[in-house]
Amino acid sequence: MNKPDYLAPKTLNEALKILEEKGDGAKIIAGGTDLVPRMRAGILSPELLVDLRLLKLNEIKDEGDWIKIGAGATHTELLESELLEELFPALIEAVSDVAGPPIRNRGTLGGNLVNASPAADLATPLLVYDARVVISGQKGESEVVLGDFFTGPGKTVLKPDEILTEIKIPKLPPRSAASFIKLGKRKAMAIAVVSAAVRLTLDEEGVISEARIALGSIAPVPLRIEKAEEVLVGQTPGEELFIRAGQTASDETKPITDLRSTADYRKKMVAVLTRRALTAAWEQLKGEK
Repeated sequence: MNKPDYLAPKTLNEALKILEEKGDGAKIIAGGTDLVPRMRAGILSPELLVDLRLLKLNEIKDEGDWIKIGAGATHTELLESELLEELFPALIEAVSDVAGPPIRNRGTLGGNLVNASPAADLATPLLVYDARVVISGQKGESEVVLGDFFTGPGKTVLKPDEILTEIKIPKLPPRSAASFIKLGKRKAMAIAVVSAAVRLTLDEEGVISEARIALGSIAPVPLRIEKAEEVLVGQTPGEELFIRAGQTASDETKPITDLRSTADYRKKMVAVLTRRALTAAWEQLKGEK
């Protein structure tokens, strides 16, 4: 492993100036749970590491219609947030499935997203919660819908001189519930073979007014399956409807075969996990009546 230079800026402006000057030669480090292993393997050889931990980008705050989460918040900080547990339980389900305590203590929400893995555990629940990311650069801030943030495996819209600083999640409408399910090759600390997150929102008559279905590990990026969502909207929740939505989701995916699974198995599991996640969300809604 090469020995890069190291800087720990104390302000966001200082960090952005360093990145502008160094360009592709600099890499941001927060938790380092993905970056350091890649450096040890010789996959990455940055000239400079820019450590963001002094910027304290880890605040979780209620801003009226939105909950804002600093990109530097660790998985453990997410798990310990009563606010997130109350409002976004599917996100907490996903966080609890991330690796083990040592990784959760260091790994950050922003790192999980910037890493842009097709199997990123936190991406699918954030997609069904309609999350946005806030990107900071020398010219100011910009917001990007999370679904537009990922451009390919390991790739995002972030430029070398920009920093992901915040994730914004709108508060859910009344009569809403969400669920996350992950299938791995073992029961704990596994990379997802398939992951599914869903959200249902009902109108006053109990009809589905909004639906979100997001899948991981079945495409180059985590993504929503809008045709399956369309199957649900305007319908009364029920097992047959959920089976239909799951099959539509399966039909819309074109996964690959890799070391973790075959494409055929993934397609079958998309239908199963989507149905199960929808049923779990529906059970939550029935329990709130």
